[in-house]
Amino acid sequence: MNSNKHSDRMPQQLQPLAQVVDDLAAQDLEGLADAALAEQTLTLRRLLDRLEGQWLQRLAAVDSRGAAGADQGVQAPSTASWLRNRLHLGASAATSAVRTARALFRGPLTQTAQALCAGELSAAHAAALAHGTSELPTHTAAKAEPVLVAAARRLDPPRLRRVVAHLRRAADPEGADAQAERRYGRRGLWLAPTWEGMVALQGLLDPEAGQIVQAALEPLARPSDARDARSGDQRRADALVELARRNLEGGQLPQTGGVRPQLTVVVDLDSLLGQDTLGGDAGWAGPLSPEACRRLACDGALTRVLVTRHQGGHPGDHGDPGGHHGHHDVCREGSLAQWLRAAMALLPPALGGAPSQPLDVGRASRVISPAQRSALAVRDGGCVVPDCDRPLAWCEGQHLVHWLDGGPTDLANLALLCRAHHRAIHEGGWRLTRGPDGHFTATPGHRHHRRHPSAA
Repeated sequence: MNSNKHSDRMPQQLQPLAQVVDDLAAQDLEGLADAALAEQTLTLRRLLDRLEGQWLQRLAAVDSRGAAGADQGVQAPSTASWLRNRLHLGASAATSAVRTARALFRGPLTQTAQALCAGELSAAHAAALAHGTSELPTHTAAKAEPVLVAAARRLDPPRLRRVVAHLRRAADPEGADAQAERRYGRRGLWLAPTWEGMVALQGLLDPEAGQIVQAALEPLARPSDARDARSGDQRRADALVELARRNLEGGQLPQTGGVRPQLTVVVDLDSLLGQDTLGGDAGWAGPLSPEACRRLACDGALTRVLVTRHQGGHPGDHGDPGGHHGHHDVCREGSLAQWLRAAMALLPPALGGAPSQPLDVGRASRVISPAQRSALAVRDGGCVVPDCDRPLAWCEGQHLVHWLDGGPTDLANLALLCRAHHRAIHEGGWRLTRGPDGHFTATPGHRHHRRHPSAA
């Protein structure tokens, strides 16, 4: 009995095939001998390829007749969209299937179509030939097809694609160069935080760049020993992080925002000492657990910044770094200086006993010091212009009252700006001010009527 739930709508010619599939599903694999099980596995794969050939042949016929959607009495916008809607295929898979069907059954690759339907080639081989010859003149593809089919019988699909690439270059050098340039333009690397606290990484590299990255990762991605239980994917991920870490520690990378590239994690002292579970802030990538913060503190440079986070408390409210940053501090007059000294006495030796450097230097220097830059990183976190979300690494220090106009290089007169807003301040007539509550306001100037740099 045919158990297929769609049997009432199934074409009569396909009902025996559905019955065979039902019989296979009911078969007890545990009762099969190993040799019989292995032989069935290989034979089913060949039959699937033959069926794929028959499916592509019918797909090509549907496409040529414009019959996509006829099963529901409508006219589909395209054959690929019909496949996406009816079979829930992805856009790439649907487009690839239509392209392959056209090349095999309506184009020059007739021998490839015959070999696929006979079970001599896999569907993956046929797709490689169809896609690889799509930009060749029809007569060139037809003339080369016997050689390509013979190669497909010997090679796996990746190596077959390389053979087709050599053919394209030999047959049409200029076209091959143009295609290579288009592929090169698609390169990119995308990183984005996920909702579950990970960072998703996706990228596309040209062949040369891919080989370079692979060569750099290979020695770092080897199993550490015979007990290394990491998968290959995990070892490559760890290798990429290790490669980046070594470059950061080497200090050879170009500066960004006036300082060397570095990983900055802001963590409360209580979390560092294991007295709460808040963890630390690693910027756009999301929060880090307290355990991760303490592990980083074992190897990293610890920097101290004393801040107040409540209104109406000590001087230095509104998140201002009011004292020590790394081995730096600012000694202001009155109660703030006394409060800072009292706070310093509560710090553990690793953070409290080292000498300090001032964060306010007045007119003694125009250049923002590394100590001030780090304090700004904690206070501002990124570009201070409202609604601008450009990260810390894209930002530069800026005097609110310009140095040439008598502004001091003091923390209260400094702010972090992304490059776009930095340019808007200097060349676009914008004005940046900081109110008594510590919040910044950016006012566009009337000299130029330009779009907001956040839209750049």
